[in-house]
Amino acid sequence: MKKWMFLPVVGLLLLLAICSGGQSATKRFRVIATVEVDGQKVEGSTVMQITYEKVERSLIGTGGGTTLKGEALILDLKGRGTVYVLPYQHDPGGALNQVYEYGVLNSLGIENSIGTLSSQDFDRVRQARGRIPFRNGHPARLPAFVAFRDEKNSKTIYEVDPKNFGQSFPGVRFVAIDIEFTDARVTNVLKQRLPWLENPKYEQRFERDPPGELRALKDRPIGFTITTDHFFALGSI
Repeated sequence: MKKWMFLPVVGLLLLLAICSGGQSATKRFRVIATVEVDGQKVEGSTVMQITYEKVERSLIGTGGGTTLKGEALILDLKGRGTVYVLPYQHDPGGALNQVYEYGVLNSLGIENSIGTLSSQDFDRVRQARGRIPFRNGHPARLPAFVAFRDEKNSKTIYEVDPKNFGQSFPGVRFVAIDIEFTDARVTNVLKQRLPWLENPKYEQRFERDPPGELRALKDRPIGFTITTDHFFALGSI
């Protein structure tokens, strides 16, 4: 091995050794979205997997991390259309950021941040059972809801406001999002429903502002920000 190749490898091994010794907890959970269609309850769900890790001795000062696997939830509205619940939240500033990584903790009543999880917090994640309401911050932030005017054309995407569902889908009312802990396999059906997700990531699948247009992120519709990656949790990309 050449010297210039050997030194980075040794450095990486040293870093891994120093960062070892933390705790971890892995849990699968079903995200369940409930709506009413003409007064009748309709549910859609997807199974995801979350791993929380605590780093006790890190050269870069990181106290913890997460790995989330899974994909967007498909919510069919009994002939009225389909909504996709992304594994990201659409922040007021316009960015698409993590939602379940923090939301699972909040839903379990864990107030510590990912980097400061205690042994008791890890135990609570491991022992979690049953179905509970999804909570994410104060005030609560929901995952982003999107739909398509034509599912075969990714550029027809638009955002659906769950608090005003009827504006996009008359007769439909959002009820709640719950999470239910499970041993079921992580869901893997989204690419069958939206085959264009299989296309290379570099291919432009969504609308973008023309060169030179300086529109703030918060002023862009979700279709001008989203990528195909946003339909999948980071650990599944």
